[in-house]
Amino acid sequence: MAATASFDLRRVRDALGEQASRFDVDHLAQCDSTNTQLLARAQRGSGSGTVLVADVQSAGRGRRGRSWVSIPGGNLCFSLLWRFAAQQRLEGLSLVVGLAIVRALQSLQVSGLSLKWPNDILLDGRKLGGVLVEVAQGAQGEWAVVIGIGLNLRQAPDLAEEIAQPFAALSECGEPPARELLLAAVLRALLDVLEAFAREGFAPFVEAWMPWHAMLGAEVTVEQHGLVRHGRCGGVDALGRLAIDMPEGQVFVFGGEVSLRRVQA
Repeated sequence: MAATASFDLRRVRDALGEQASRFDVDHLAQCDSTNTQLLARAQRGSGSGTVLVADVQSAGRGRRGRSWVSIPGGNLCFSLLWRFAAQQRLEGLSLVVGLAIVRALQSLQVSGLSLKWPNDILLDGRKLGGVLVEVAQGAQGEWAVVIGIGLNLRQAPDLAEEIAQPFAALSECGEPPARELLLAAVLRALLDVLEAFAREGFAPFVEAWMPWHAMLGAEVTVEQHGLVRHGRCGGVDALGRLAIDMPEGQVFVFGGEVSLRRVQA
């Protein structure tokens, strides 16, 4: 499918204002995956703040091997490269990215938001967007982290079967912001949390993350490495692990290759 949407890089720079110097934003009409392309650029030495945004991804990826369906002009799909010191612990990174996204959307007057641990942004309980964090080793031993983000701007009823889960779009809240303005708002929020995360890890974000916790107190199933467990969803700890209260006691689950689902009544 050919992309027909326009994208104005100058508008992004203007919206970023003084923070524009912290980012190097590139735009492609179409690519296989912005994460794939940016991981390759990271290996060639691209620095923190490199951003790649695409109108259409032919092989966009979500977590656990899922695909991300993109619509020309109907999504904001981009990836951000950020480099962390070799000693940096990265647990909880996807959670602070989600926190930055809801803060950015809130600044644009979007309400009804919540976060589904560890990677999903919800609008009125349905998936509005997602985060895919991929990590490579840099030449100097540092972590080269590529953060992929996809947000739905407009509904696509003809793709409902392909997406295969309840999804939401910003158009439900009124005319969605231009992709350039939304990208700038998310990048500004990401800059704040990533710099703090590099200094202190996830621990200082626990209190800020918890009010957005969509599954708190819900009966859930957790599937990881073929093991399915049932319990009541608790909070997150200083490493971003999710607490599950089970009859035999409380367990903590790391993000990654894990599926968290609410038990339907």
